[in-house]
Amino acid sequence: MQFRSRRPPSTPNGRKKLTMKSIKFAVIAALTLSAVSAMAGDVVNSAVSASAVGNTSAGLASSALQNIGVAEQNGHIGNSTVLVNGAFNTSAGLASSATQNIGHASGNGRIDNTLVLGSGLVNTSGGLASTAKQQVGFADNNGRVTNAFISAAGATNTAVGLASSATQEIGGAANNGVLQNAAVIANGSFNTSAGLASSATQRIGVAR
Repeated sequence: MQFRSRRPPSTPNGRKKLTMKSIKFAVIAALTLSAVSAMAGDVVNSAVSASAVGNTSAGLASSALQNIGVAEQNGHIGNSTVLVNGAFNTSAGLASSATQNIGHASGNGRIDNTLVLGSGLVNTSGGLASTAKQQVGFADNNGRVTNAFISAAGATNTAVGLASSATQEIGGAANNGVLQNAAVIANGSFNTSAGLASSATQRIGVAR
């Protein structure tokens, strides 16, 4: 009794289909890896300089975001210099928000072997339930700041209005943060919140 294989005989056309399918899988895998790599922000071996720059948003639920020398999503700032002289970020209106990031890394953020110098940094939000957040030389989410020099002279962060909040963080790291072999200078830096049920938080050289 003979048993015959049910596998169809190999043909040039069949081999061609298999080859095309293999190529398709390879292309998809390469594109996937490229997309994942692109999600990781890097500022490495670079110099970022900004002078007299302004960003403004006004109106109901308005938001103003100013990023200078920033790396996001597994962000890494390394062997770099970020120089900012005169940066203004303003949001005005009910439930408005103003966020100013100078030399900032987020999402397992790392800052190493880097110089961050900021002067005349002003972040302001005004209105009912407004929020103002200013971060200079700061790393978020398992953040690490190592072998870095961070200076923010005359940094000002202000939120005005009922239930407003102001948060200023200079030279530090959050969420299992590490601050190591770093120098942090923040002469003349002010964080202010005004209004009923308002709150103000200032952190300088803090790892938490």
